[in-house]
Amino acid sequence: MFRDAGVTPDCAASLVTNGKGRITCLDPEVIKQYSKHGPRNDMGCLVPRHGAEFTNKRTCKESNTDFEVVQAKDGQEYLFLNFIHPGAHHELRISIDEHDMWLVAADGDFVKPKKVQAFNLNMGDRISVLVPLDKKVGDYAIRLASLSTEQVIQGLSILRYPNQPDARDKHGVMLAPTSTSHINLVGDMISNSIAMDELTDLSPFPARQPPATSDTTLRFMANQTSPSTWVLASEPHQGFRQQMPPILWNEESRGPTTFSGLKNGSVVDIIYENGAYAMHPFHKHNHKAFIIGRGEGYFIWPDVATALKKAPENFNMIDPPLRDGARLSAGPGSWTVIRYTITFPAMSMLHCHRIAHFAGGQQIVLVEGGDTMPPAPDYIKHLTHSEFVPPLRYGPLD
Repeated sequence: MFRDAGVTPDCAASLVTNGKGRITCLDPEVIKQYSKHGPRNDMGCLVPRHGAEFTNKRTCKESNTDFEVVQAKDGQEYLFLNFIHPGAHHELRISIDEHDMWLVAADGDFVKPKKVQAFNLNMGDRISVLVPLDKKVGDYAIRLASLSTEQVIQGLSILRYPNQPDARDKHGVMLAPTSTSHINLVGDMISNSIAMDELTDLSPFPARQPPATSDTTLRFMANQTSPSTWVLASEPHQGFRQQMPPILWNEESRGPTTFSGLKNGSVVDIIYENGAYAMHPFHKHNHKAFIIGRGEGYFIWPDVATALKKAPENFNMIDPPLRDGARLSAGPGSWTVIRYTITFPAMSMLHCHRIAHFAGGQQIVLVEGGDTMPPAPDYIKHLTHSEFVPPLRYGPLD
């Protein structure tokens, strides 16, 4: 559907936790409150501007399946919760009703603890929190609100204190908690609640600073060049072509979406710029990177060193987060800068985690430390493999 009609599959039935969730049909008046971006259907989804006639017609049908329950034990003063986002499209804002959360880890590494009432979880992200169990015994909603403009949708699960009975109606349907939320239906903060800031609230622990200078700068413009094609380089990445023969030993397979010349031990800056409307959760394999800067209005400087002098307020060179993902905000002109050190040779993928963008070709390959990469042993080249040769008409989605 995405390839042929150019319609992104962004209309979800529900947001689930550990495979459990419930389809909730919102009142039309509620949906109308959040329709400033255009008309929405009864699933809370924006109606596609183009190609809608080629898509499956869907209507909202409520379900009454159980919620996931996170059960606290007798004597526990804190819960340690790991949130992992394996989804395809929706950036989430997560909050636990009436509770504070302490951010303690991001992408598997400890961070300086920070108290918040909500945090953002993008595709591919892993965030760990400590939750003080200091409220009245009961059930409290864990809310997952989509931050994507394409759909108004929120998922629920339950934080349950010890010795709290299962709450169900006369038909055996699990009841949602009646606790008070820190966020509204679309993830906006209520009252004086505090949400996590990705650039300032996830400082590494123990403290680590990024290198003061870099050796190489790469600039990538994220763009949509056709209804079903997304790019970071001059054209969409076609992984199947670059694996026949594999790019590890066949330079002719590399093409314009492979970038080499990145020496082992060197420091690399990557500047992401947005040439389209959508938000992009970029993910880099093998080497984690410091997210040192972000801004709007395009990256107008020749390099990061110049930008640091001209716009220091856009950068954090003291204690920036060290992640394997980096968010590029929606809207033309937004930019994000990451800096990392190549510590071992690798062929590393860098791609957008939104599945439509990934499938549409928004991927590149970084040949990192190629100067110290040993040649592939001959026996690898003769292992069982496919001799399939793709027809020339094949695009990134075939």
